[in-house]
Amino acid sequence: MAYRAHKALNRFLGWALAVWLVSPHGALAQVPAQTPDASVPADEESSGEGSPDQDASIADSSRSPEPSPPQSPAQPSAAEPSAAEPSAAEPSAAQPSPPVLIGSSTVLWPEGVPAPPAAEVLLTVDSQGMPTDIELQTAGLPDAGGAAVLAAARELRFEPARGPTGEALAARIRFRFALEAPEPAVPPEASTPAAATAAPQSAEEKRSPPGAQVGRSSSPASEPALPVLEAPTFGARAQVDPPDPGAATQIQLRAEELTVVPGTFGEPLRVVATLPGVARTPFGLGFFAVRGASLQNTGFLVDGFPVPLLYHLGAGPAVLSSRLVDGLDFYPGGYPLAYGRFSAGLISLSTQPPQTDGPLLELQVDLLKAGALGVLPFDGGRGRVAVAYRRSYYELILPLITDDVSLSYSDYQVRLDYRFSERVAASLFVFGSRDSLQFSQEIGAGRTVGQVGGGLSYTFDRVVASVRLRASDTLKLAWAGTAGPSAIDFGRESTGDASLGVDTASLRLGQRMVAVYTPAPVAQTTLGVEQNVWINRLTGQAPSFGELPYVPAPGMTRESIEVVDRLAELTVAPYLEQILRPGPLVVTGGLRLEHYRYGEMATWVAEPRAVVKLLATDGLTLKAASGLFSQAPLPFQYNRSFGNPRLLPNRSWQNSFGLEAKLPLGIDFETTVFWNQMWQLTRGSGRPTRDEQGNPVLLIFEDDGKGRSYGWEVLLRRKIERGLFGWLSYTLSRSERFLDGGAKLPFFFDQTHVLNLAASYQLGRFRFGLRFALATGRPSLELRRAGDGSNVVYDADEDDANIEFGQRRVRQPTFHQLDARIDYEFYIGPVEASVFLDIINVYSAQNSEGYTYEYDFSERGRVPGLPFLPTIGIRGVLQ
Repeated sequence: MAYRAHKALNRFLGWALAVWLVSPHGALAQVPAQTPDASVPADEESSGEGSPDQDASIADSSRSPEPSPPQSPAQPSAAEPSAAEPSAAEPSAAQPSPPVLIGSSTVLWPEGVPAPPAAEVLLTVDSQGMPTDIELQTAGLPDAGGAAVLAAARELRFEPARGPTGEALAARIRFRFALEAPEPAVPPEASTPAAATAAPQSAEEKRSPPGAQVGRSSSPASEPALPVLEAPTFGARAQVDPPDPGAATQIQLRAEELTVVPGTFGEPLRVVATLPGVARTPFGLGFFAVRGASLQNTGFLVDGFPVPLLYHLGAGPAVLSSRLVDGLDFYPGGYPLAYGRFSAGLISLSTQPPQTDGPLLELQVDLLKAGALGVLPFDGGRGRVAVAYRRSYYELILPLITDDVSLSYSDYQVRLDYRFSERVAASLFVFGSRDSLQFSQEIGAGRTVGQVGGGLSYTFDRVVASVRLRASDTLKLAWAGTAGPSAIDFGRESTGDASLGVDTASLRLGQRMVAVYTPAPVAQTTLGVEQNVWINRLTGQAPSFGELPYVPAPGMTRESIEVVDRLAELTVAPYLEQILRPGPLVVTGGLRLEHYRYGEMATWVAEPRAVVKLLATDGLTLKAASGLFSQAPLPFQYNRSFGNPRLLPNRSWQNSFGLEAKLPLGIDFETTVFWNQMWQLTRGSGRPTRDEQGNPVLLIFEDDGKGRSYGWEVLLRRKIERGLFGWLSYTLSRSERFLDGGAKLPFFFDQTHVLNLAASYQLGRFRFGLRFALATGRPSLELRRAGDGSNVVYDADEDDANIEFGQRRVRQPTFHQLDARIDYEFYIGPVEASVFLDIINVYSAQNSEGYTYEYDFSERGRVPGLPFLPTIGIRGVLQ
């Protein structure tokens, strides 16, 4: 049975909030793995980087080993899983507590195979006390030995971790099996005659005490009996990962849930497209329209700081190596007070190098790209450094298909983590991305043939540094900062038209400071401040265009506007959050004050937010939330050359009510009803007005846009357990924008029904996965005809057509697509390898992503979606 010898150990949960530091491995105490009522007392320390509400509880056991009775090697071990007895340290409903061992298991170590002293696994104890997502952490074990350890780990049973109000929580723990027997307690000569005559016939018959390796018998009748052994020991470290109390809705994805979903090419961030509340975007672009908001209103955070782009161009992979993504938290709305500056949802990534006891080298190659990752621990495991690089080779493949498109991308990451002591830890993360896309195309026919071409390049670099300090048992402090440049160059040329193009260069600076005070389990206070500075330079030629999407749409002109502008934006946001846990209630409330300074605007925006959760019964939680959110306009909207420097920030009022329930078979059920009101939206205008000097000007953008969205979301999810995981998500929603006079029209990405089903099953060394997506069509602008009903007339002298689009009354056809993925794991000597086949659009559905018109608009055709697209790749890991 294949195993993974390295995975990320701890979760970084979004740096903005206080954190708990993990004690070193040497602090792990020893308890008998065979004792059914062995419990793990809670001893809270800090681990990793996360919000103050997601404290990691560390459990160190300290029970002394007890001797086990003598056993004949032909008899099964007495450590088979047994019924739990009441534990002296059973978790209390009033105190957060880690998992408690209530059963044990035997490692059936293969005969004739040498064993190390111990083997460790990293596993998740779900809310039912079942071990899931098991990962072997000890390097160098033979295949058969690793399989035996993993089989034993699957038989473990626990009392689940408990939250402050007694709710059962999932927890990530490290579990150690002892594989080598201690010195004999009884000399072999003193063994009983009965035992001496019982010789094992096979590895299945020969069951050792739990986790122990015993001597082998070469003669069926003349060998002495096996020695009496002491019960082996294990160490456990639990990281309780409860949902953030300050979040209305939070979907947490970890481990395989991020990398093996079909249709994502193994990219963690593309999994977001399958979650409730997310509308489908054309061609699987790396932007998300969440709960009826615009694409730019959902933020992307890496370790607590926003990044300009999460995906490479051309439906490419994420700009971060999937092996450095430790976890993903998706907030479709009502995200915590520690974050701001986005008026819709939030996607927060936490990063961390893969856990490894020694040097690790990983190579991955597929049809489109190749990448490498190296990890090196140092100073006895107190520190780790990771380096990753990835490069596409589209430029070698596309010329075989077309000369009209050129595409390339690359990215890099360097991460350093170091723990100075039990109270102080720090990290440094440097990463960046390079993208380039060039295209050209002939348009028209006969004498009207012309050439259209353009290009887009996107580059950015970031440095994120953080320091985490546990000042005392009740006070945690953290600081983090970021800096880095980015640039976007866009150009378009067309025969007979003016050349268009804008080059944007930006410098990003930011820092966050937070203090978390927890005087008692029933109360927690968080005080923080966030500061951000953007310095932007815009140069080039730009058309007169509105927000995408916009309300309403001004006509596209064929004349360009010269752009030369330097812009600066400053935001400062102090916030205070208070959490109270009276009985079964968890009440979170607070205030964030956001100060915006950009263009000619300087204003403070108050953002009060509140979340109430009620543990109605064990496994059933009711929740309600309400709060205000804001976001500054985009730089090109408030620039002085053709924008409006007086635009107010976009505003939204988000409300939701829902419940979470634990169902049989390890299924989590979550449903949410939401209603969002939006105002001060930036919209394209084209209204003539006068400036301060009385000169006539055309007002391209205004901030009087209004809208609303409402809907119902459902998520049925089975986390990784016994080889099967997946989820079914469904969203029923409506998103509208309001015109002058109160008229309303559907939002550009409004989709009434969105359904996603993703499932994956592990069978031996194979993993099979399917994903089905269905979404009703989004609105399109209808083309208005001439008064007599004829087509729009094309003026050949002007090489133009006098066209006019109406409201969004025409919808695209319903989208449907099936994706599949197969992974196979194997070993080549010391190399752990896997090969995968990922297929997008298995049955080649002919989906439409939009409409295109003839030069005179007499005929309309569809823009086809992604075709049948298979990708095969291989990954190898040397540790």
